Amino acid sequence: MIITYKVNEHQLDRAKMLYPFDALNGSITKGEGNLYGALAEVVVHDHFRAKGHDIDYQGNYDYDIIIDGHKVDVKAKHIKVTPKPYHNAGIVDWNINQECDYYFFAFTKKDLSEVYLLGYMGKEEFYNKATFNKKGEEDWNGWKFKANTYNVKVEALHSFAQ
Repeated sequence: MIITYKVNEHQLDRAKMLYPFDALNGSITKGEGNLYGALAEVVVHDHFRAKGHDIDYQGNYDYDIIIDGHKVDVKAKHIKVTPKPYHNAGIVDWNINQECDYYFFAFTKKDLSEVYLLGYMGKEEFYNKATFNKKGEEDWNGWKFKANTYNVKVEALHSFAQ
């Protein structure tokens, strides 16, 4: 089940402070996606803190947050529409060596008004279930992959507790 969060100004301000640099190394969007990803991290942090979990923000290459001792990397992309179960939750192939336990997937609305928590999957399970798409291949809707990417459908993710 997808959880929708309305973004508040405090969350947006915190997200803007997370990544003051121009672009992550290897960024497909050349840094354009930094704020979308940072906002997703802030919302994940707030969601799990509100549920009483032990949260420690890390923000390094391998993982973004430690939740109850588990290393979590938040994978986010921006989207113009409400996410559907058949949309892809993906990881580009240069991230396969990240030393994390779980991937948490989120979509951030392009206008930054909402973040959708899509679900999660353990790293090993993700790569066992993922489909590999090469750069330039077309997705189901005609969109072309900008990088080699491993994908699972949103409907295959484990749901977050409400």
